[in-house]
Amino acid sequence: MADVKTSDAVVGLDESLMVMRRHWKVLVGATAVGLLLGIASLLAQSDSFSSDSLVEVRPLISQGDSPNLDVTRQVNTTTEQSIASSQRVVERALALLAAGAEPSLTNFDDPAINEQAAEIVVDGEEARRVQQQITVTVEDQAEVLRIEAEAGSAARAQDLAQAVAHAYLDFREEAATSATSVARDRLLEREQQLLAELDIIAGNIVDQEQALANAAQPLDPAFPSILAPQVRPAALRSLEAEEIAKRTNLQGIGSRLANIDAITINVGEILDDADLPARPAGVPAVVGPLAGLLLGLGVGVGTAFALDRSDATVRDALNELPAMGADILGFSPANNLIAVTEGTNLQVDDAYRRTQAALLFKMDRADQQVVLVAGTNDIHRSEAAAMAAANLAVAAARVGRKTLLVLADLRDPGIHERLDVTNHKGLSEVIAGKAGVTEVTQAVPELTSLFVITPGADLTQPTRLLQSSNVGRLLEKSRSNYELVVVAAPALTDYADAVVLAPMCDTAILIVEPTQTRRADVVSSVRQLTAVGLEVAGSIVAQPIAPKANR
Repeated sequence: MADVKTSDAVVGLDESLMVMRRHWKVLVGATAVGLLLGIASLLAQSDSFSSDSLVEVRPLISQGDSPNLDVTRQVNTTTEQSIASSQRVVERALALLAAGAEPSLTNFDDPAINEQAAEIVVDGEEARRVQQQITVTVEDQAEVLRIEAEAGSAARAQDLAQAVAHAYLDFREEAATSATSVARDRLLEREQQLLAELDIIAGNIVDQEQALANAAQPLDPAFPSILAPQVRPAALRSLEAEEIAKRTNLQGIGSRLANIDAITINVGEILDDADLPARPAGVPAVVGPLAGLLLGLGVGVGTAFALDRSDATVRDALNELPAMGADILGFSPANNLIAVTEGTNLQVDDAYRRTQAALLFKMDRADQQVVLVAGTNDIHRSEAAAMAAANLAVAAARVGRKTLLVLADLRDPGIHERLDVTNHKGLSEVIAGKAGVTEVTQAVPELTSLFVITPGADLTQPTRLLQSSNVGRLLEKSRSNYELVVVAAPALTDYADAVVLAPMCDTAILIVEPTQTRRADVVSSVRQLTAVGLEVAGSIVAQPIAPKANR
């Protein structure tokens, strides 16, 4: 047999709606929980205002730059972002706010405010707390920082954002000024050192020249010297070369000092001052409950589908059973037995009239007479199978087919009571050789075309009984005496009875109850029957019935 598809995917709007109906409690519960969480988040939300300012960051030195200065010449926005949100900048911003009696967007540049702020010591713990309210981001990869501040009031958020922007620019300016000052001090120190060294060299040169001059004078002034002009000693030449080098270095230092004096420090500027926020920051109040409602609904839908997909039972019989090799022959209630006379239960009558018509059409085309009817699993499915077999037999007999119903479920002989026949002797007695077939075959009152063989009274070791050759002879003889033989058997996955009977039959019908019958049991039943050479004609989809009470 071809591989059986047992896909449990939920497909289509109709099936999705069915899933929602099956798990509506989960859906409603999850949605309610989500709504409550949304309302709780709204109640827990405190008013918070947000304001921001834009700061353009520029290279610290833009004119007269000297390669000897240890300062940054290119803007690293990542570094500047960290600096702007640092505790040191926040401490200076708080000092600016504390120094201004009435903070405003304009007085942070007041020299008096800045002098007073420099003397204020800010508590580090407070600065760390406020630091959590500051967010600095880089605008579109440009050299522009957005400094955003959150506070409990609109004015506080505005002043804090503006104060941090000023404090950050002040920090950069101090860093640049400090760098140039350090560089200038180093150059001046080197200049003084060179001047001192030049004084020493100049004195050494004078001493060397004086010694050279004394060596050139004659011992007796009356007699001029006949010696050749003296060659300048190497030590003197070395001193003169060193003097030239140091004077050259001195000139370079002077040039670099001039460059420092010409430097223009441009740390940047505030492009947009912080605005006074008109309403609290964050999402509107309605968004919390709405988001919670949608979240809960989404979780509920997901949970419903997850539960449905984990359900191993047959859910969509129309799509699932044909894929498992059990085409649907009909739909019918499983807990009703149609009367031998028509008109008692029109709904059940019509259901089985359609089912037997479909079954007989298939069997006639294949020249088949004996059909096995069995459930797939569970004890109460055996009762459903026996009921379905009896209904098929009654429906066929009504249209004039001479039909034999063999109740081969030796574990559950109760169905005969509804057919108004006795069970004193039956199939088990025939198998045991205690009675003949004619002796145990009973005609159903008021329906002369229907005959029944009940399970019988001797019900010990039913599977071994069914393996007797007498069963095969009984069914073979029935082919010549009846147009249709319906054999009711126990559930396939619970007992071996149906598999034992299968080779003696021509075709089989499975009884399936949606949401009760497991898909794996349907697949297993089809495989068991086909493994012994019995074709499965199809299935009857029965309505679920409650498990029967123990007899």
